[in-house]
Amino acid sequence: MTLLVTDASVAARRIATRGARAALLAASFAIGVGAVAQAQDVQRGGTVVLAEWLAVPSLDPHLSNSIVGSTWSNIFDSLFTYIPPQEDGEGYDIGPGLATSFERLSPTEIELTLREGVTFHDGTPLDAEAVKWNLERARDNEISTRKQTVESLTDVTVVDDHTLRLKFSVPQPLFDVLMSPANPANIYFVSPTAVEEMGDEAFARAPVGSGPFRVVEWVPDDKLELEAVENHWQTGVDGEPLPYADELVIRFIPDQTVGALELRAGTVHVTTLLPQDMAALRNSPDIGLYRVPLSDKAYPSFYITSNPDSDSPFAHDVRLRQAVQYAINREAIAKVVGGEAEPHYYWGWYPGVPGYDESLPHYEYNPEKAKALLAEAGYADGIDLEVKVPNRPLDVQPLEIMQAMLGEVGIRLKISVMDRTPWVDAGRSGNFEALSHGNTANIDPLMRRQTDSESSSNWARYFKPEVDALWDEAEMATSTAERADIYREMQRIMYEDAFHIIAYRRPIVLGYSKKLHNIERSYGQNMRYVWLEQ
Repeated sequence: MTLLVTDASVAARRIATRGARAALLAASFAIGVGAVAQAQDVQRGGTVVLAEWLAVPSLDPHLSNSIVGSTWSNIFDSLFTYIPPQEDGEGYDIGPGLATSFERLSPTEIELTLREGVTFHDGTPLDAEAVKWNLERARDNEISTRKQTVESLTDVTVVDDHTLRLKFSVPQPLFDVLMSPANPANIYFVSPTAVEEMGDEAFARAPVGSGPFRVVEWVPDDKLELEAVENHWQTGVDGEPLPYADELVIRFIPDQTVGALELRAGTVHVTTLLPQDMAALRNSPDIGLYRVPLSDKAYPSFYITSNPDSDSPFAHDVRLRQAVQYAINREAIAKVVGGEAEPHYYWGWYPGVPGYDESLPHYEYNPEKAKALLAEAGYADGIDLEVKVPNRPLDVQPLEIMQAMLGEVGIRLKISVMDRTPWVDAGRSGNFEALSHGNTANIDPLMRRQTDSESSSNWARYFKPEVDALWDEAEMATSTAERADIYREMQRIMYEDAFHIIAYRRPIVLGYSKKLHNIERSYGQNMRYVWLEQ
């Protein structure tokens, strides 16, 4: 299969995510992305202030363990650009970025053509050698947090200054998606010259990218000050280089309620909102709410170990796992937690994601059925179940509600609240009977393969040969529609096994000053597209 994404053909690949369709749509790249630029009056200048509740420990996009997108997507560029679904909610756009086109020479080999004339902020050419260096660093550095995106990359050949050939050990049906900000583990590109001259540690404090902003000052746990660069390759709807703003200040405010108060006071322009803060801001004439598409967070992402060596009865008897499923009143939990929460039944699949289908079988609340299954399994007098969870309110609260529901049918849930580091160690080592945390929507489940026995994201150690085979089949699929059918079959098998549980989902919602425009283009993070009304 050959697939081109080029400026010359002004074509964008619009990948449908509601329903299962994919098409090539003609679009203007006046703003450098696969979305049609609409004529509008924009204003340039000013300082945009964004509040983040998670501070970043490092500004090196390859080595930092932070996924705070507002840091990476403003200082650095990607091979491809990403624009989320707009008001119709039917699809997202992947367009040219540092790469102007790519061609599939085979399922495992890709030829990549780069944009000419791009340099890093220190003047280093962003050419094929620089891209090769970045891909190999992200793959090979011992502490790289981006390995999963390029772990199957076996060879990078520089054809000429603006052409590379990439070879992979497995097919890459989502290559352009994975190499865009749509992927939380996206590869952002840094100056090889700066890294080699400064060393990893110093570079992490004063990084050099090619993005629309450069670093002015970073005060860890406090703020990151950025200023606009001149002559960035990407242009706005007015034909001038992005960004529109002169400066971007990212303030790290760990208490999100404080961020909401500062939004109301006008000292920040955009922040992520907690559910309890939405109601107070909803009717404000000066503040808008933006539901970030394909951003749903689901709780609890609860899974029971499937380790065949486990001594837990739940690992070996599907009736016990089904009893847990039937004992949970998802509608009631969603009402209690509030804040846009909706009951959810399909672990790992969300509205807008290929394969999401509410006609698929799922577990409804049926406590009598749960009691009957326990008795049938030999536990009419009840049974204990321990779940390990990180010490965070959003993770613990739904378990406390579930604890009461499970207790009503005879399942005594012990909630072991842990600090994050030991909890992560327990999860990665498989030292748990059940594990719980939050689960986040991905544009395509193939990005994480969370129930593939060979995936690093499969903390549940779930192993099912039929499901592994379906992941392999999805990897070879050439269309979103094909993968959606495969994912439906996968969910049917997971339903029967009953290892995975989700109770509710809620979207990420941004509060923003109505003086800040184009927030729907930003994915909530990429401030190159927003402009400030002066």
